[in-house]
Amino acid sequence: MLAERIGRILEELKLYTRSCNTEIESFGMREGNYSIQERQSFEESSWITFKNGEKWGGRDRHFWFTTKFTVPESLDGKAIAFEVTTGRENDWDALNPQFIAYVNGILIQGLDVNHREIILSHNAKAGEVFVIDLHAYSGMKEGYCYLKAHVSAVEKDVEKLYYDIEVPYNVAKLLDKNDKRSIDIINYLNDAINMLDLRKPFSEAFYKSVAEADNYLEKDFYGKYCGHEEAIAHCVGHTHIDVAWLWTVSQTREKAARSFSTVLNLMKEYPEYIFMSSQPQLYKFVKTDYPGLYEEIKKRISEGRWEPEGAMWLEADCNIASGESLVRQILFGTRFFEKEFNKKNKILWLPDVFGYSAALPQILKKSGIDYFMTTKISWNEYNKLPYDTFMWKGLDGTEVLTHFITTQDNDSTGHFTTYNGDLVPTQVMGAWKRYQQKNLTNEVLISYGFGDGGGGPTKKMLENARRMAKGIPGCPKVRQGTSLDFFKRLDAKTSGNKKLPKWVGELYLEYHRGTYTSMARNKKFNRKSELLYQTVELMSAADNILTGSSPYPAEEINQGWETILLNQFHDILPGSSIKEVYEDSKEQYLKLLEKGRSLLERSIKSIAGNIGLKGPSIVIFNQLSFDRKDIVTAKLPEGFNDVEIVDKNGNVVPSQIDAGNNLVFVADGVPSMGYSTYSIRNKNADGGCGLSENKPAAEKRFDRILENRLFKITFDENMNIVSLFDKRNNREVLKPGQRANVIQAFEDKPHNYDAWDVNIYYQEKMWEVNDVSSVELVESGSVKTTLRVARKFCDSSIVQDISIYNDIPRIDFKTTIDWKENQILLKAAFPVDIHADKASYEIQYGNVERPTHWNTSWDMARFEVCAHKWADLSEDGYGVSLLNDCKYGHDIKESVMRLTLLKSAKYPNIDADRETHEFTYSIYPHAGSFKEAGTAKMAYSLNCPMPVVIENGHAGKLPSEYSFAKTDCDNVIIEVVKKAEDSEDIIIRLYEYFNRRSSVKLTLGASIKNVWECDLLERNLSGMPEEGLAHGENDFAFEIRPFEIKTFKVRLK
Repeated sequence: MLAERIGRILEELKLYTRSCNTEIESFGMREGNYSIQERQSFEESSWITFKNGEKWGGRDRHFWFTTKFTVPESLDGKAIAFEVTTGRENDWDALNPQFIAYVNGILIQGLDVNHREIILSHNAKAGEVFVIDLHAYSGMKEGYCYLKAHVSAVEKDVEKLYYDIEVPYNVAKLLDKNDKRSIDIINYLNDAINMLDLRKPFSEAFYKSVAEADNYLEKDFYGKYCGHEEAIAHCVGHTHIDVAWLWTVSQTREKAARSFSTVLNLMKEYPEYIFMSSQPQLYKFVKTDYPGLYEEIKKRISEGRWEPEGAMWLEADCNIASGESLVRQILFGTRFFEKEFNKKNKILWLPDVFGYSAALPQILKKSGIDYFMTTKISWNEYNKLPYDTFMWKGLDGTEVLTHFITTQDNDSTGHFTTYNGDLVPTQVMGAWKRYQQKNLTNEVLISYGFGDGGGGPTKKMLENARRMAKGIPGCPKVRQGTSLDFFKRLDAKTSGNKKLPKWVGELYLEYHRGTYTSMARNKKFNRKSELLYQTVELMSAADNILTGSSPYPAEEINQGWETILLNQFHDILPGSSIKEVYEDSKEQYLKLLEKGRSLLERSIKSIAGNIGLKGPSIVIFNQLSFDRKDIVTAKLPEGFNDVEIVDKNGNVVPSQIDAGNNLVFVADGVPSMGYSTYSIRNKNADGGCGLSENKPAAEKRFDRILENRLFKITFDENMNIVSLFDKRNNREVLKPGQRANVIQAFEDKPHNYDAWDVNIYYQEKMWEVNDVSSVELVESGSVKTTLRVARKFCDSSIVQDISIYNDIPRIDFKTTIDWKENQILLKAAFPVDIHADKASYEIQYGNVERPTHWNTSWDMARFEVCAHKWADLSEDGYGVSLLNDCKYGHDIKESVMRLTLLKSAKYPNIDADRETHEFTYSIYPHAGSFKEAGTAKMAYSLNCPMPVVIENGHAGKLPSEYSFAKTDCDNVIIEVVKKAEDSEDIIIRLYEYFNRRSSVKLTLGASIKNVWECDLLERNLSGMPEEGLAHGENDFAFEIRPFEIKTFKVRLK
C-alpha cells in the first residue's frame, strides 16, 4: 500500500512543478513557408489575428505565428517557460504539428509533442518583453488542430524533488514486491513523503518541506544507499531521422533543424548531456538552410559533447544498393565528417535498415570502420538471433565487432528492441535483461530520444538519467558517453575472449521482404544510375588520359553520386515512402540520368573523334573488364540504310534491322574497358555512305516453336514454355511435365506493413496470367529472332518480346507491363530440371549460397531473398542462370526458380507500381557451374549495353582498338576506374568472385609511374612503400584472396 500512496502523492507533486499560469490571448498568423529573414520583413498589417485555442492546420501546410509576452509582476524573479499544445499530444510525434521557436529573433529550439516548452528566462524581470515567433508545420494528417499557449513559472526545487522520488519509485515498481531492494526503496521514499507539507502549496511551509525531503533523499538515499554498478547502461542521446518516409525530403530538412536545435538548447541546461547523430546528409541540409545553427553544432562537436558518427552518407538500404554504392556511402560520409569536423568515423550506425549484406564486413574494415551497430534484426519474424555482441564474419572472412542495442521494456516477452529508447527505468532495466552476452561484459548500449522529428531526448529523460547515474539498486547504473567510447571498451573487454561468439554470413532480416520489389521504378532508376555513373567515370578518365581535351568532370560526377546516395535511403529505395517522395525522386533521377548520358556522350565522342578512321565507322565502347562478344544496337543517322558491317579483318558481320528500327549486330572481341571499331559500308556502292534499307530475313511461320542453332523452345496454347531444349548441351532444361515463364499473380495482403512485407501465406492464392490476346513474330534475322506475346490480367496488360540470338546463348524476355492492380504480387516461374539443395545469388562484390529447402525455421524464413543481376541453380556439370536488368526479389525452392516482378501496395503510396514498367529478364542455360559458364559476365552484359559513336572517316592519333584496363583472371572483375578524390591519380577497384585465391596481372593502356594499394577511402595501406608496388611499363601483379576487394591508386607517366 505504501507504493500506491507514493504514486498518489507524485501525481499531486507534478502539478506543483509549475505555477502562475498566464494564457497567451492571441497570435498574429500568416500562412506560408517563409524563412526567418522573410518573416522579419512582414508588415504588421499582413498578420491575421488568431485567438488562443482557435483551429489551424490541414495536411502538409506551413504557418507563422507571432506574439509578444510582457512579464507580469507575478512572474518577477522567476524562471519562466512558454508552452504550446495542439490537442494531438497523444498522437505519433513524427506526423504531428511541429514548430521552430524563435525568441526575440533568435532560434531557440523545436517544439513538438515531446518538447512542448522553452525556457524564456531563468530570472524574469517584470515588464520584460519577449517576441515569440513560431514557424509552424501542420504535419501529414488531414484535419485541423488547435493552438494554445501559456507562460508559467518553473518551480525548480519542486521539480527536482519530483524526479528524485519518481525515478526510484519506478525502479521499485519493476522489481518483485518481495525483493529487498524494492522494499528498501519504498521505505526511503515513504520517509521523504512524510516530510512533505502539502496543506498549502507554494507557501513558505511547503517550500521548506520540499527542501527537507530532498535533502534527506540526497544524503541518505542517493548518498548512502545508492552507488551500485553491477550493470552499466551506457547511454547516448540520439534522434533517428528518416530522410524520407511518410514525409518528403524537403520536410526532413526542417525536421533536422528542429531536432538539432532542440538538442543544442537542452545542452545548455544539462552539461552532462552527450548526443550522437549519424547521416552527413542531414548536416549538409542544416549547413545550407540554417548556417547559424550549424556553427553551434560545430562548437559542441569540438567540445566533445556532440558525436558525428555513423560512417555512411545516410542510413542506406544494404540489400539493393550495389557494392560500389555502399563504398561511396562510406566515402562521402566519412570525408564529410572529417572535412567539416575533423572526426574520423569508426562505427557503421544502421539501426533501422532492412538487412545487411555479407559484403559489409570487408567494406567496413577496408574503409577504416571497426564496429557495426544495429537493432533491426530484432524485428525477425520467426527466429531470434542468439547473439547481441559478436564478431560478424563476412563473405571473404573479414570480421567486424558487432553489437545490437537491446533496449526494450522490462516486462517485454518478445525479442523486439528499439533504437528510439526512452530513458526510463523500465527500458534501462529491460535493455540489461534482454542482453544475451552477460558473460562478456556488464555494459549495454542505449541510444535514447524520439526520432523522425520527435526532437530527440527530452528534459524528462535527462532528469531520469541524473538519478539513474547514481546507481539505484535493481537498475543498471546510467553512464552518459559517446557510442565510440562504448565500442572501444567493448573491444577491449572482448578482444581475445574465446567466449565471444561469431555469426557467419549475411544478417538476413526475416521481415520487410517486399522491399526487394516495391516501387519498381526506383529500383530500375537506381540500377541504371549506378552503372551509368561508373561508366561515366571510366570513359571520362580514359578521355582525359587519351586525348587531354576534356578535364575530368569530378564535381558533376560527385553531384550525381550524391543524388544516387540520397535516393538509396532505406525508405526511398526499398519503396516504403509516400507518393510525394517518389514524385520528387523521379524528377531527380530523370535529371541525373540526363546529365550522366550527356557526360558519357561527351567523353566517348571525344575519344572517337581522335581515332584514325579510314571511312564511316561504328566505334563500340566496352565499359566492362573483359573482352566481349555481345549485341550492339545502334540508331543509324538519317540517310544510312541497307548497310553491312565489316570487322577489322575485312569480314562482313551478320546484321539486321530489329523491330525498333535499330541496326543490330554481334561485335566479337571488344577489348576490356576499351573500344573497337567496325566499318559501315553500303552494300551496293564502293565505300559510299549512302545506305539503303536493310530488310530482316524472310518471315517464318510461327507454329508455337521458336528455334535457332542454340535453342528449340516449344509453347503451349497459353504461350507458356513446355519445352526448352539446349542444343549446345543436348539437354532439356525444364523439369518433365512443367511449364516455364509462367507469369504468376498472387494475392498480396500483408497483415502489418503493406509496402514492406511479403508474408509466407501469399502463396495460398495464385492466378496464372494466361489470357493471351496476341502472338506475333516481330523479327527473324541473322542476329536474333523475337516473338511478341501480349497478355491481359484484370485491367492490366503484359507484353513480352521473347528473343533468341544466333551467337549469344541466352533467352531474353523484354517485358512491358501497364499495371493497374493493387495488392498483387507478380512473379515469373521457371521449373528447371536441376538437382541442387543450394542456389547461388549475386550480392555486392560476390555471391552467396542459400538453401533451396525449408529444413529449418531459418531456411523457411528465407522464402524471399534479395539478389542483384543473377541467380543460379546448378548441379555438377550443368545449370541454369536467371538474369535481370533491374529486379531484386527472388525465390528458388527445390527446382523452381522465380523472379519477383512487381508488388503493388496500397500503403503508404496508394498508387505504388500502378504505371508502365519496362524491364528484361533472361534465362541462361549452361554447361558447368556459374563460374565456368561466365554467368556474372553474361549478367553484366545484359545490364550494360555497349555505347556506340558513329563517325565519318578522319585522321587521329588513337588506334582503332584499345583497352584501358584488363586482368588475366576470369574470376576477377574490375568494377571501377575513376579519378582519385584528392589527386590526378587513377583509382582502380576490383574484386574476386569465384572464392578462389589467385595471382593476378593487371595491364593498363598507359605507362605507369607509380602504383599503390590503398583502402576504399583511397588512403595508401599502412606499410606501403613511398614509391609504391613493383610494376612493369604498363602492368603490375598482385595476389588476391577469395572474395577480396582490392583498390589501387595508379600514377601515370
